[in-house]
Amino acid sequence: AVVSTQSGHYGRVSSVVLSGHTSSVTVLKYDNTGTRLCSGSLDTNVIVWDVVSQSGLFRLKGHRGPINDCVFLQNSNVLITSSKDTYIKLWCLDSQHCFETLTNGRDEVWSIAVCRGETRLIAGSNTAELRVWSLAQGGELGKRKSGEKVVQCELLGALVRKSKERVNCLA
Repeated sequence: AVVSTQSGHYGRVSSVVLSGHTSSVTVLKYDNTGTRLCSGSLDTNVIVWDVVSQSGLFRLKGHRGPINDCVFLQNSNVLITSSKDTYIKLWCLDSQHCFETLTNGRDEVWSIAVCRGETRLIAGSNTAELRVWSLAQGGELGKRKSGEKVVQCELLGALVRKSKERVNCLA
């Protein structure tokens, strides 16, 4: 992946090549500090990069289809990814494992968004529905027992849209 960044010095743009995927990159998202970058690819892998050192921190494997979207949670060290495999995965970045897999039925998940103070997750696909889950964050990460979920999820329902066109972006 070639990533362009703009520095504060005279608005100069620099490019960095991050090598790690075996196929085309389909999504790039920064965390809220701008120091980590998530890349998803047709190779079904997710890589979290350290932007400052320009190196890969770790690779997350578990999806069975190309990665379509990802979002970092600001209040916990969690990454949420979506894929053409119809799954949404929640990853604990401290332990680098998937602690929750949500299904979107038979529909691939094209876009995800987190809103309302990180208490709602919305998923869009190529149907007339947007699925909505509640997100409840547990106590401090350091006080968790092994295997305990970092974020609890519960499907609240679906919002019906007029269009049946594929959802390209939820913001």
